[in-house]
Amino acid sequence: MNGNAGRDKKIIALVSGGIDDSYLSPLVQSFIDKCAEFNYHVMWFRSLANELHDTPYDRGEVNIYNLINFDRIDALVITAMFMKSEDVMVRLIVKAKEKNIPIVILDGENDAAYNISLEYQNAFEKIVRHVIEKHGAKKLKFFGGSKGNEESDEREAVFRRVMAEYGLPVAEDDVDYAYFWWSSASEAVQKHYDKFGTMPDAFICANDSMAIGVAFKLAELGFEIPKDVIVTGIDGIAEANTFFPSITTIMCDYVGAGKVAALRLNDIFEGRIPPVGNEIVEGSVLFRESCGCEPINRSATDNMLKHELYNQIDLWNGFSDSIITASEQVTGSFSFDETLEKVKLFLKDLWTRECWVCICDDFIARSDDETVDHYESCRSEGYSQIIRYVIHGVNDKDFDFCEPFDSEEMLPDFENVFERNGNVMFLPLHFQERCIGYIGMEFNLTGRNFHILYSLVTNICNALENARIQHEMRMVMDRLEDMYIKDSMTRLYNRRGFYRFAPEIFEKCAAENVEFMVLSVDLDGLKGINDTYGHQEGDNAITTVARALEEVSGGKEIAARFGGDEYIVAGMCSSSGYADDFIKKFEDYLKSYNERSDKPYYVEASCGVVKGVPAAGETIDHFIKQSDELMYIQKSSRRKYRGYCRRKDRDGGEQGSNAQ
Repeated sequence: MNGNAGRDKKIIALVSGGIDDSYLSPLVQSFIDKCAEFNYHVMWFRSLANELHDTPYDRGEVNIYNLINFDRIDALVITAMFMKSEDVMVRLIVKAKEKNIPIVILDGENDAAYNISLEYQNAFEKIVRHVIEKHGAKKLKFFGGSKGNEESDEREAVFRRVMAEYGLPVAEDDVDYAYFWWSSASEAVQKHYDKFGTMPDAFICANDSMAIGVAFKLAELGFEIPKDVIVTGIDGIAEANTFFPSITTIMCDYVGAGKVAALRLNDIFEGRIPPVGNEIVEGSVLFRESCGCEPINRSATDNMLKHELYNQIDLWNGFSDSIITASEQVTGSFSFDETLEKVKLFLKDLWTRECWVCICDDFIARSDDETVDHYESCRSEGYSQIIRYVIHGVNDKDFDFCEPFDSEEMLPDFENVFERNGNVMFLPLHFQERCIGYIGMEFNLTGRNFHILYSLVTNICNALENARIQHEMRMVMDRLEDMYIKDSMTRLYNRRGFYRFAPEIFEKCAAENVEFMVLSVDLDGLKGINDTYGHQEGDNAITTVARALEEVSGGKEIAARFGGDEYIVAGMCSSSGYADDFIKKFEDYLKSYNERSDKPYYVEASCGVVKGVPAAGETIDHFIKQSDELMYIQKSSRRKYRGYCRRKDRDGGEQGSNAQ
């Protein structure tokens, strides 16, 4: 059993896909309403793709299901009719079985689950019988989707069987196919009229869209519905109700299916039924104006439709203004952090009491990431262990940033989230297959427009991806700049870098009457090390001196490698003994290194330092020239003592020399 066994407030994971909410929303609303009666909370993991194919975009959408922590949930509910991916379903079922948690599948079938099927073949049979018995139709024409389509073929078989039972012949021209689309159905009606000059008593269509196409063409040809011709559909889409005349159709009982799913989960939790089984929820016929069972009330229908359309126009206009404003401001951002601040503007349109924008730790490459082509290493499956960037919003107006958290928790402060919110929906954030993160939001379906939500999420993804690209372009430019002004071996400045930054310090010293210091450093015995021990050891000596200069300067001075064994340090003297102290620390560093080193040579260097307040007409090169002269004086004096940087073995014999 999973770790939540026995918990009073159970958490149900609901998974679905698609943005067409005309069927999905009623199902989910009825499911969460019934779950609330049992004190169950729902986490809704939702892709916004209508189809889930193996494309980069769809892989990005499917990734949201990898967020589910099966140790945190008590049951899994899959809306198979809105998933469109058998592979995803199987993967989720396997994980749920591993944790021994109940699985309910809506309009699908699996031996490990409790399957609730939505069936309306019986309702379709009723509608054909109704047209014949109630309205006396004798000549019926069936419009299917396409030959070979399973749903279309099943409905055609029912049509033929019922017609045969009533002794009504079905001629070859009494069955046609319109590909489930209104324009194809309209064209088919025109072809029928052109061939026969008359119309059948009724058109029985395999979906509502084709029924609407038939109705359009009949009106164009001068036929009245239902006086001259009856038209019926299947599916119960919203347009079938608002169309004039309203279409007699069949509605799958999505509301009933949602309730049954919650009821059966409760039965399973209480031990009243086993966790596997099968159940059918039948659809129902909606008898409307197009068959004559409802009186035509055009004015009322028109007013309702106009009101709804104007509401939708106002909603979209307001959203468009908001999204344009937010997009303009986000586009003007100069950094990823600034973009995150501007993303808050998008969140005002989420219509939710509480929301979280969670961005993976590895979405943005950090400055210490040496991977130039970050896209090649981008995350396309799962989420980073740490969710680093978290925007938290409350009541569409109060936004702040949360501390990073473990993605296995799914949300910050997970244990208390459901005390504040009954249910949470999770949506994927991605650009193609590149995982950005996800959005979590408290949800209530009343008044929700998921097409607007889809547009909103897409804009957030585009804004974040654009910020990532700009961030990584700046990183690449910084690296190129770094390569231009830095020595590749030592990471000290090269000659170009030195002359870019040192003049600023020089001018500052001149303006503030402060001593300017230049230190010339030359590695002793580099040729001897190279000749005796190889260039790899010579490189070690070069980098050791560089590390010493870098360590002593601590970022306050400009340290540069001018040539193979030549270095220059420039800086401001903060005290009278600053230059001498710098040299002592540098020599102490090398002494300490030599004491620890097991190399057969010493790393030592000759130094020359010049300091003073820059006089009028003086340049940095004046200081460098003088310091070089002092450095060579020291180097010359050190050469008099041959073997000054030889290391002795334990017996007192010479191991080697780097004297020049």
